[in-house]
Amino acid sequence: MIQRRHFISSIAAFCATSASLSKLASATTVSGGLNWHCDVIETVAHNKSLRHPVVTGVGLQPNGSLLAIVGDDHYVGLFDTKQGRYIHHLNGHTDWVRTSKFSPDGSQLATAGNDRELLIWNVGQWANPVITQRHPEAIINCAYSHDGRHLATVGFESTLRVYETQTGSLIQKFNCPCPDNHAIAYSGDSKFLAAGGRCGTVRVWDMTTAKVAAQFKAHKKRIRSIEFTPDGKIVSASDDRIVQVTDPSNPKMAKSLPRHASKLYSTAVLPNNMVAIGGSDNLIHVWDLNSLEEVGFLKGHTGTVSCLQYSTGKLVSGSFDTRVRLWRTESHTSVPVLQQSQLKNGWSTRIN
Repeated sequence: MIQRRHFISSIAAFCATSASLSKLASATTVSGGLNWHCDVIETVAHNKSLRHPVVTGVGLQPNGSLLAIVGDDHYVGLFDTKQGRYIHHLNGHTDWVRTSKFSPDGSQLATAGNDRELLIWNVGQWANPVITQRHPEAIINCAYSHDGRHLATVGFESTLRVYETQTGSLIQKFNCPCPDNHAIAYSGDSKFLAAGGRCGTVRVWDMTTAKVAAQFKAHKKRIRSIEFTPDGKIVSASDDRIVQVTDPSNPKMAKSLPRHASKLYSTAVLPNNMVAIGGSDNLIHVWDLNSLEEVGFLKGHTGTVSCLQYSTGKLVSGSFDTRVRLWRTESHTSVPVLQQSQLKNGWSTRIN
């Protein structure tokens, strides 16, 4: 039975698709004076079949100017959010690209994927990557430390690697609980690094001592996403349809959000202790981590929401529907939700 909280408040935007593949499909303000609107970005077909690639990774530059979109076409699409167009399609990879992350200062872009290559690009110098590191297995995810000095990677092996970002030197290697890892994140102070994967166990390392600081069984199935909250808790999402919030210093007191109706693929921590969660129901659910209640959802994707990233008032979502949505708000201090009294207007989302 559908729970009542899904109707108490919702977020909706009308976004239509443009015939142009190089510009934003639409930018429509959400009703109700909430100051949110959704820009739809279509991926570009690079093959003779004109098939648009599914999206498996999005990286938003901290100032919001550039968006790096990656998927199963082997390209890295660089979209200029101010000009509303693609400015480059980097072809340094030879297989499915799984992840794209900008450094905290926005000067570097890291991409990696099934070709086992980690590529680091200097922003504005797109002819060739400045650093290339080849792994023995596919790379699924990467994360910059918040000071930008280090970059950590995980993938289809039990080894977690940490690189020095200016030289590309491998400086640390850690052993993960299983040989299939999809999730990795640094804490806000970069003191801790957490990773998780198929076995459902989260392992946390103290980067000062290079020792395991915590380990706990968070899920019964594969962990797809891990995020640190500003107060040091770990938010993890899994194929078991559960989002768990864990204080690594006291894992026994972990709290779980009510079980979702779909597998969960992505998370993004928002202001005011909120979290956005994407999954195979094609929705982005917004939850309050204080009350453990859902406060709304974003509707518009027509495929699994595979990746999310939040930065300075912008929430970016990528999907298997071959589209990226850039959700904006004029206020950076709160998550927009439609009040119950506004539901009588029957707002909905459609894609032409």
